[in-house]
Amino acid sequence: MLGKITAKDDFWNIKNLTRDDQLAGHRIPPQLMGIIPQNTAGFGDVEKAARVFVANELEPLQESLLELNQLVGEEIIRFRPYSLDDGGAAPLDPTK
Repeated sequence: MLGKITAKDDFWNIKNLTRDDQLAGHRIPPQLMGIIPQNTAGFGDVEKAARVFVANELEPLQESLLELNQLVGEEIIRFRPYSLDDGGAAPLDPTK
């Protein structure tokens, strides 16, 4: 019986470490992924985490992808401005 409990605990620890490694690799704050904190302190303000994630991770990635427009000579990639005020990204304007 002891071996089964140890194996279950090992699996639980490996699963949690794998989850944490995936989050770290993708650099996504856990509160944006719906992860439930394991401690009573929580993860902090989700809005602040979202703003930092967008500024430090998402916008630089978008800027890199927008360079393809210059290489091709026309707009083939466009992103909506990110906003937390209106529930997410603003709709794309098809006239632009």
